[in-house]
Amino acid sequence: MPRFAFCCFAMLALSLPVQANAKDAVYDLKQAVSRSLDANPAMEAQQLAVDRAKMDVGVAQSYFWPTASWQVNRNRLHNSGDVGTTEDYSNKSYHNGLRVALSLFSGFAHLNNLEKSMLSVDVEEARRGQARLDLIGNVQLQFLQLLKAREDMKTVRDSKRRITTQLKAAQAFVKVGMAPYLNVLQNEVELSKVRQQEIRTANAIRNAEVMLNRYLGYTEQDSVTYTGNLKDFNGMVEYSEEEAIKTSLRFRPNLILAQKSVAVAVKQSHVTAGRFLPQVSASYDSVRYSKYYTDPHYLARDYTREYWNIGLNFSWELFAGGGTAFALLGDRKALASLRKSYEDAMASARADVIRSLLDIQAAKELIATSHKGVEAATESYAIASKRYMTSIGTVVELLDAQARLTEAEAGHSQALTEYQSARARFFYNIGKENLGLD
Repeated sequence: MPRFAFCCFAMLALSLPVQANAKDAVYDLKQAVSRSLDANPAMEAQQLAVDRAKMDVGVAQSYFWPTASWQVNRNRLHNSGDVGTTEDYSNKSYHNGLRVALSLFSGFAHLNNLEKSMLSVDVEEARRGQARLDLIGNVQLQFLQLLKAREDMKTVRDSKRRITTQLKAAQAFVKVGMAPYLNVLQNEVELSKVRQQEIRTANAIRNAEVMLNRYLGYTEQDSVTYTGNLKDFNGMVEYSEEEAIKTSLRFRPNLILAQKSVAVAVKQSHVTAGRFLPQVSASYDSVRYSKYYTDPHYLARDYTREYWNIGLNFSWELFAGGGTAFALLGDRKALASLRKSYEDAMASARADVIRSLLDIQAAKELIATSHKGVEAATESYAIASKRYMTSIGTVVELLDAQARLTEAEAGHSQALTEYQSARARFFYNIGKENLGLD
């Protein structure tokens, strides 16, 4: 028996999924987003909310079925004084019976509640879809910020390398009397600025990694490798403005949520209006009743009765102090508010899509312009460096050229980031999941 139990435990252990060691975890953008959807607790919470809404559908369906209850009562009456009537004699009574009841008409409340609960499932599904899009967008934007910070670090280190070379050249010129010591000081100032930027950029990289770890279900201390380059994403946005707006109005979860919320509010107003209608139910009772007298003079009068009863119950609330009327008016005001919110959400969706397309177009133009700027700044720096090394140019000219090159490289990285970020926001705004920005 112990050997059998050990074998069962071993098989169970082998069948369980093994959590990968964070040190071995390597993710590109698509893999990181996919992992976050599986591991982020917020997504699990949303799925549990959907499951809870489905249970409420079962609750609403139960009102169409009969209910059955078993009732048992035991009572003892002890009279130590004068006895007046038969019921005053000391006795024990037993009552047990079965009651079955079925609602035949409830002002359509059960039907409306069922439809309302089914719509509530759709509402929670839409909330889950919105949570997925939010998480995908957050991970993508954070991942792009990480890649940009790495590009910035490359730019900073290239700048640091150039200034270090310039500093060594200035020190050499000072030694042989070919340049003033001021050139050395100016290069040291620029090198100090670059080192400060290097520290800030390293901190930005670490902050981005910490946020990605949290989205992916890792701790802040876990060492996870994120791979990629801003130039790796070659996907295009091939939607026209009209196509994008139509797609957005059809698939955006927040619009679906707003639409379903309106439908839920309609059903709630119908439930409230149903209180003005009569309630009809049927019932069946099967009862056994026994009474035993403990007084010695009345022992012979013990008895037992068995009977059944079928009833049709009708009730109609004619006046409730205006409570039902005010409740219905409140439901209608809430419905009107939700309809206005839906109209506003649709207008906002259209604006978001148009803005995303404008941002994409502007970023594409920025990429082309910044690329030319990098080429020109690179050539300018090469000329200024050559002029300085041959004692034709000044250190100010060289430092200006170096600063312009660093700025141009940073601007190009920023343009690439803005383009990919605009694409990520575009897919978010039309309600489409594009995990890897393909």
